[in-house]
Amino acid sequence: MNDTTTDLLAITERTPPLGGMGFRNAAGVTVATWADGDEHDDIVGRRIVHARTLRLGAPTALRTLLVRPGRGYHKCGSEDQWDWVSAFRLRVHDGAGWHTVLDVTDLPVPSGPDAAPVEYDLGGIVTASAVIEIRRSGLDGPWTPWNLADDAFELRGDPPPAPLQGETRLRVGTIDLSGIPEGVSAVADRGTVRFATAFYAVGFSLGRAGFSFLALDDEGTCRVDRDLLLHRPGVDLQGPMLHPVGGPSLISPALRCRVEGTVEVSGNVVSYDIAIPDAGQRLHLVWTMRPDRIELSATREGDDDVEAWESSAWQTAFDPGVAATATLGTLRREGRTGLLDLPLLLHAPGHGSLSITSDSAEATWRSDADRARGWLLGELRLGEEPTERGTTVLRSGIHRALLTWRPVDGGVDAREGTPAGVARALRRTAITGLSYRADTGTFSNNSVSIHCPMSMDTWSALAVRRGTVAGIDTRAMLRDSLERWLDGGPGYASGTMRDGGRLRPAEDEYLISGVGTLLGLAEYLEAVPDAAWLARYRPRIAAVLARLAARDLDGDGLIESPHRRGVSGEHDWSTNWYDVVSFGWKDAYVNALLFRALRLLAKVLPALGAGDLAEGLSPWADRIAESFVPTFLHPDSGWIAGWRSADDRLHDHAFLAVNAIVVNSGVLPAERERPTIAALWREYLRVGAPDPHWGLPNNLWPIPDADLTAPMQGFPHGFYLNGALSHSQSRHFVAALYRVGMTEEADGLLEALCTTLADGSAFGGSQTGVDWRYWDGAPCGYEGQLTEQFGIMAVALERFALLPVGDDPRDASLHPETAASAAERNPDHA
Repeated sequence: MNDTTTDLLAITERTPPLGGMGFRNAAGVTVATWADGDEHDDIVGRRIVHARTLRLGAPTALRTLLVRPGRGYHKCGSEDQWDWVSAFRLRVHDGAGWHTVLDVTDLPVPSGPDAAPVEYDLGGIVTASAVIEIRRSGLDGPWTPWNLADDAFELRGDPPPAPLQGETRLRVGTIDLSGIPEGVSAVADRGTVRFATAFYAVGFSLGRAGFSFLALDDEGTCRVDRDLLLHRPGVDLQGPMLHPVGGPSLISPALRCRVEGTVEVSGNVVSYDIAIPDAGQRLHLVWTMRPDRIELSATREGDDDVEAWESSAWQTAFDPGVAATATLGTLRREGRTGLLDLPLLLHAPGHGSLSITSDSAEATWRSDADRARGWLLGELRLGEEPTERGTTVLRSGIHRALLTWRPVDGGVDAREGTPAGVARALRRTAITGLSYRADTGTFSNNSVSIHCPMSMDTWSALAVRRGTVAGIDTRAMLRDSLERWLDGGPGYASGTMRDGGRLRPAEDEYLISGVGTLLGLAEYLEAVPDAAWLARYRPRIAAVLARLAARDLDGDGLIESPHRRGVSGEHDWSTNWYDVVSFGWKDAYVNALLFRALRLLAKVLPALGAGDLAEGLSPWADRIAESFVPTFLHPDSGWIAGWRSADDRLHDHAFLAVNAIVVNSGVLPAERERPTIAALWREYLRVGAPDPHWGLPNNLWPIPDADLTAPMQGFPHGFYLNGALSHSQSRHFVAALYRVGMTEEADGLLEALCTTLADGSAFGGSQTGVDWRYWDGAPCGYEGQLTEQFGIMAVALERFALLPVGDDPRDASLHPETAASAAERNPDHA
C-alpha cells in the first residue's frame, strides 16, 4: 500500500512570485519556552525547553510520530554534537482546548546519530494545532536544544487543505502635514510618511500598518539617514501580527493581511484604525511625533479571548547587519522566552537608544532573535497573557496603554579634562558590551549571536560599573546570566560534550568557562551583596567550586585540562577565550583569573553568611601563587608564557593579554609586575606598534601552525586570533599599564581605542567582520560586533567617569530643550 501521508511539519506555503527572495509561512515552527524543572532536576530557577509546533490552517488527521537523533547545542567550533530526545510530550488542540496525547519519559539511548527512529501510532487524531515539547535531551538533560527540536520529529498525517491566502490594504484617508511642531519635519512619499528630528527619524507605511523607517542619532546632529529596520522583497515584518491557534495566520509577513481599516495623517499624528474580523479584534493606534520623543496611544478591543501562536499590536523588526540592536529590560520567566516588562531600552550600537515606557502594565514586550533568518524582533503586546505552551492569549475586552519612545543617552558624563575620544565613547558605548538576549535569558556575544559564559567576567566588569541606566539595572541581567549557568544551561564552551561513548563537561576542555563565570559571580556578589540570592544558589556554587578543585590534576594548585594538552602539532582547541590557539594543560591566563576569583570569593562569601563555601579558597590561591612563577616564567623573555603543555614545554608568543591578566590578578610578586609589563611594552614598540585605534594584538610574535587549530592553518601573523588587532581583551593590557604606573602609555592606548568605539568604526553589524583587523587595518574578523570589544569601557569608567561607578549618573533623556538646541545648531534640518 502506498503511503499517502506527508510530514506535516515540513509543509510550507507556496512561494510568492518573488521566488527565493520571498518568505514562506511554515507549518512547523520551533519555539523556546520557560519551564520548571522535573522532580529529579537539580534546578533552582527555571529552565528553557524547546518544542516543535504544528500550525495548520485547517484540521487534518495525524497518523504517525517519528522521533530520531538530531543536532545538539553548538558548544564548540571543533566539532558538532549529536543529541537525542529522552523525554517528550505531545499535545494537540481539539478546537475547545488542549489535551496530552503522549507523555514519554523513557526513550532509549540511540546507537548513534543515524539510528532508526522510534515510531508512535497516533490513530488519526484530527487537529490543526500540536505542540511536541522536548522535556529532556541526552546531552544537557532538562535544558533541551533548539537544533534537536528542529531535527528530531517527523509528524506524518493526511495532507491538509491549502489555506486561503490574501493581502488587503488599508484605505488611506486624509494626509495633511500642516501644523508640524517646531523641531519636527515631515514628508509623504511613495506610500509612506516620514518624520525627522535632530535625534530620530521614523517612517510609517500607509497601505499596511508598520514602520517603514527608523533611525537614531544619540548626539542630536541630524545623522538620521541609516535605517535600522529589516526590509526584504515581498515581506513585511513590521506592524501588527496575528496567527490564532487552530486556523490560518491573519496577519503575517507575507501572503497574509486579512484586515479592514484606514490610516490618516494630521500634522505630526499618524492614526491607524484596524479591524481583524476573523478574530473579533480591533486596534486603534495613534502615533504622535515630538522633537524629543514618539508617543503611541494604543487600544486593543477583543470580543472574546483568542489564543494565538503569534501576536503583536506592533512588531518592530531590526536588521542586525546594520546594528545588532539589544533589548535591555526586566525578564519574565514565563511562556515563550523573550518576554519583558516595561520600561525597556532598545540600544542600537553606534546609533543610539530608545527608552520605551508605558503608563499601564497592560503593555509588555517580547524580544526574539533569529541568526539564521537574520532578524531581531520586538513585539509590543497589549492585554495578553503567556501560556506554558508558548502561545499567548489575547484577553477579551478593551485594553489601553500610552507608550513613550524616547531617544536617550545610555552613557555617562566624563570628568573635566577627559580626552575627547574617551568622553565620547563613555556617552555612546558604555552599555554596548551588555548585549542581552531576552530570548535566551543571558548576555551574549551580541544580540543575535550565541552566548559564551566564558565572557562572564567581561559582563560583570561592565555591569557593576554601569549599574542602572534609564531605570533598568544591568546588574539584574548579569544575575540572569549567572543563574542560567549555575542551573546548568548550556552555552558555547559550556555544558555537556561527547567523548566517544562517554559524556563529559565542556568545562573540562574550556577551563575558562568555569573560571570566567566564577570571577563574574564573585564580582556580582561584591557589587550586589544579596545574601538571600546566595543562599538559594549555595548548593550550585558549592558544586561549581568542587568541580573546579577537581581540575587540579597534580596537586600544585593550578588547574589542567586532560583533554587539551597544548602539545605542538596536536592542534587542540584552547582552554581559554582564544579558542583557536592551542592553549592547553597548564594555562597562565586561566589560572591567573582563577587566583583572582578565589581571593575575591574568600572575602565576599563570609561577609554574606557563606563562610563554609569560602573554606579552603585562600590556601588554594596560595598554592597557585607558589606554583605560578616556576611554571610560567620564561627565562629568556622575562615575561609569562602562554601555557606549559603536557610535554613540559613553555609556549611563549609574547602574549599581551595573558601577561596583563596575570599582573592584574595579583598572582605575581609585586616586584615582578612592572618589569613584566615594561618588557612587553618595549617589545610592542620594537615590532612596530600597530595602530591602536584598531585594537591591540593578542600576540606580538607569530604563532606557528603547530600551535594553532586546523581552521587557522596557513594564515599569516596578524590574522584573527594569531595577532590580529582587536579591542577584545584590550582592557587587560591597558589596566595593567595603569596598575604598574605607566599612566601616559595607558592613557594613549585608551584614547585611541575609545575613539574608534565612539565613532563606530571599530565595530559593525552582525557578521560584518570588522571586529578583527590585520595590522594595516583590513578586516579579518567574523562577528562584526563582539561583546568583548567593549570591556575596555570598564577601564574608561574607572579612570574618567564623573560619578562613582554603579550609579545612574543623570537623567538620560534628551529633554525638549536639548532637542530644541540641537535644532538650532542644525537650522537646515527644520
